[in-house]
Amino acid sequence: MKKTFAILAAFTLLFLTSCKKADVTSTTTEAITVIPQSAVPAVVVTAFTARFSGASELEWHKSGSLFHVEFNHNSQRHSASFDDSGHENEDHITSLSGAVPATVLAAFRTRNANDSVYEWKLTTDGNWKAHFNRNGVKWETTFSNTGTFISEEHA
Repeated sequence: MKKTFAILAAFTLLFLTSCKKADVTSTTTEAITVIPQSAVPAVVVTAFTARFSGASELEWHKSGSLFHVEFNHNSQRHSASFDDSGHENEDHITSLSGAVPATVLAAFRTRNANDSVYEWKLTTDGNWKAHFNRNGVKWETTFSNTGTFISEEHA
């Protein structure tokens, strides 16, 4: 009986350690750098504009040879990646339950200049939660709808 229990426990432990939660963030260890749109090649901006006409609240990042952009489009927050030739690198991702107000984006960028949000959430009380990774640690920052900082915590 003890031997059966030990084997079952070992398999359970092996199974649990081999399973990982899906993560929408990049697994790359390269630094992500926030950049102004003027630093993005014109061919990339043109490709983005053609694909996402009417997008607003753009925030560009560079990681390795890829240009990532987070933006509001059709009342939702999205992200997409392009190579330096303007080819979309991967399918874009809708990352929240609504379009993040410009004041909230600006407040986040002021506090977290080099961090890239992988998910925004609008809470039932009207606050916005930004989820991002910093040095391999998951963080959550909360702002009011007007961009006032409320809290920040990490895992």
